[in-house]
Amino acid sequence: MEESKQNSRVQFIDFGRSIAICMMLQGHFISMSYSNYDFYMAEIFKDGHSSSILFNVWGFMRGLTAPLFFTISGTVFSFLLHLQLKKNETKHFWQLNRVKKGLKRGLMLLLIGYLIQINFKYLSYYLQGNVNPHFFTFHVLQCIGLSILAFIIVTYIGLKLKFAHYWFYAFVGISLFTGTFFVRSIDGYLPRHFPEMIQNMIQGPETEFSIFPWMGFVFMGGALGSLLARFSIHEDKRRLMKFTVVFALISFALGWILTLLSWYTPQFQHSTHPQNLWYFDRLGFVFILFTLFIPLAEWKTAKNPLFIGMGQNTFFVYVAHAILLYGAFIGYSLRDLLQARLSGFSAFIGAIVFLVFFAFLVKYLPNISTFFRNFRTKLTS
Repeated sequence: MEESKQNSRVQFIDFGRSIAICMMLQGHFISMSYSNYDFYMAEIFKDGHSSSILFNVWGFMRGLTAPLFFTISGTVFSFLLHLQLKKNETKHFWQLNRVKKGLKRGLMLLLIGYLIQINFKYLSYYLQGNVNPHFFTFHVLQCIGLSILAFIIVTYIGLKLKFAHYWFYAFVGISLFTGTFFVRSIDGYLPRHFPEMIQNMIQGPETEFSIFPWMGFVFMGGALGSLLARFSIHEDKRRLMKFTVVFALISFALGWILTLLSWYTPQFQHSTHPQNLWYFDRLGFVFILFTLFIPLAEWKTAKNPLFIGMGQNTFFVYVAHAILLYGAFIGYSLRDLLQARLSGFSAFIGAIVFLVFFAFLVKYLPNISTFFRNFRTKLTS
């Protein structure tokens, strides 16, 4: 009985991860290859919507990809960590296997995140003593890696102070969201006079996914993950769906409460403009997606090994897609052939092929790993 419950938990979590990674793959492929992408995006920035209904729908879902990815990462790590805390209440925190794995994982994501921004196509440029400024870009992997490290530290502080972790995580997450208002209201790079590598983590020249607000999604997902592990809410699907709906409503409400408050604080009217409340808005939609995932994860189709395997290998898929699509490491990629060259239908078909390719790549990943291990053994023997 206990084993089946454990499998149910993993299926629900992996379903969300699989959805997130599939959304990322198709979103990146279409935005790179679709010839009218820049045109429609320019319309959205100007009018708030494009002249294409299909593009508006696709763009809305694509806008949920990164928030879903960050939130589900926090949910997964928190869930597994708190399961172990629940079973090993007397064991020292820093000796827990999940904590050790988390520290290694966080540092590895930071390292790999920077390394994949090295382009060996420009090796001679590097050998001349030059440094590519894009190397210091703070991107998805770095932000998730740093978030995991911060999450572990916050968990330890919560244990020492005997706080309820789900409230503590929610407080940190909301603080990161609201702190974004103040960061965005300040002109220039932050922290001032710090190295560019540090500035990019907050507000710098090469900032893609700053800790304000992106780390907030990880902590908000962590709040849900700790609730799942501590109270076994997942065993009652209806109860779990009620929780995710409440999380969504609170997220929407917080965003608009801050908007109303900003009307009475003129100095922050710009930074708390509704356009800058997108992270509360997106978090609300992420929890609505979670509500849908709970029953969908029970479908037989959702348990297909090809699909679930994508969610179980998100790190590999992310790095491999960065190499194939953007030329990470090698400098040559599909972008050289396809950038802004496909029609809408061709981009759609290409995205499906891209997804199928990665599904089978993940399926045969163990065989590929075995082949390279054997090959390396033969070379060294």
